Amino acid sequence: MAGTFSTWSPYTTYVQGGMVDGAYAQGAFTLIAAGPPRLANIGGAAAISTAASGAGTGADQVVLPIGLIQNFGLSHTRQFSRIYEIGSERSYFIGGRTMGQLQLSRVYYHGASLLRMLYAYYQDALPPTVVNAMWSNAGAAAQSNPHDVIIPPGYENIFINLASDLFAQPVGMMMYMRDVNQETLGAVYFEACYVPNHSWQTDSNGVLIQESVAVQFERAVPVGVAALQLINSANPNDTGANIADAYLPSAEVNAAAPLFRV
Repeated sequence: MAGTFSTWSPYTTYVQGGMVDGAYAQGAFTLIAAGPPRLANIGGAAAISTAASGAGTGADQVVLPIGLIQNFGLSHTRQFSRIYEIGSERSYFIGGRTMGQLQLSRVYYHGASLLRMLYAYYQDALPPTVVNAMWSNAGAAAQSNPHDVIIPPGYENIFINLASDLFAQPVGMMMYMRDVNQETLGAVYFEACYVPNHSWQTDSNGVLIQESVAVQFERAVPVGVAALQLINSANPNDTGANIADAYLPSAEVNAAAPLFRV
């Protein structure tokens, strides 16, 4: 039975109804990709929604998957002011500003470093420092030279100089989530991402190089993609006996056609 208050029974039912055995989310089915700083650069939220639906080939021109990510974290912080009044013990809350932050860490295995991947879309064709986009993309086509980079961030595969004026320019990132049955759960695009912290670590006894970044973003924009319908735990149809009603597959799933080309 679905998880409603009146049907709560600790010995016989789950608290939350509509859950499907074996259909869960995990990191292996979550994709992190880099792209242009604003969705407006490529036609807005509707454009990325269309591009990421179906086989997802349209998104190939917008974002580039970042590989070898071992850890990814998303956090939001919002401040509240608590207001009291003389003559009462009660209080009011006034909402403040919201700040979002991302954390990414990975092993540097080969090829492009993490900072290089984050700025994969970026293109600066003017000397003295030329920065080439890592692939032909809509963001670079829309604004081919957003800033004339003076201080080199690095060359070819390794971008490591955070003091470069390149990193005063924003980028964008997208998180795309599926469950283990490859049903799309949702997507979000992080706009105007900046990197205030970067680390690169190894030691004499280690065999790996670890790199990590902290990223602050201006806003998180939910992307409306064709996804699994809402599983409502209070819906009487969402029961184990009628699980097909609770788990309606999204139309765009095609295991033979990957969402993004690498």
